[in-house]
Amino acid sequence: MYGNYQPHPSHMYPQGTQPNTCNNGGPNNLQQQTLAAIAPVVHHGLCEAQYLGYQHALTEAVAIGYLMGKGYSFEAAWKLVESWWRAPGSPLPQPY
Repeated sequence: MYGNYQPHPSHMYPQGTQPNTCNNGGPNNLQQQTLAAIAPVVHHGLCEAQYLGYQHALTEAVAIGYLMGKGYSFEAAWKLVESWWRAPGSPLPQPY
């Protein structure tokens, strides 16, 4: 689902900033890896905010990111977090 997600460059970096790519393998590589890994979470949070408000969207996004840090894939973390707000057995929404 989001396993092959390729974020648009404008979603990866704050407006007007670019990573320093002169030092391959250095701290900026970690920056790029981190931003690429969380890009689907950020996208999900921005879409959720349109429908459910910022507090709920940020809560979900941070919870998903936390679970990803614990080793869950984005999809598994998303499904788990979405299930917290749903009655048992109710279907999950379509991902954004």
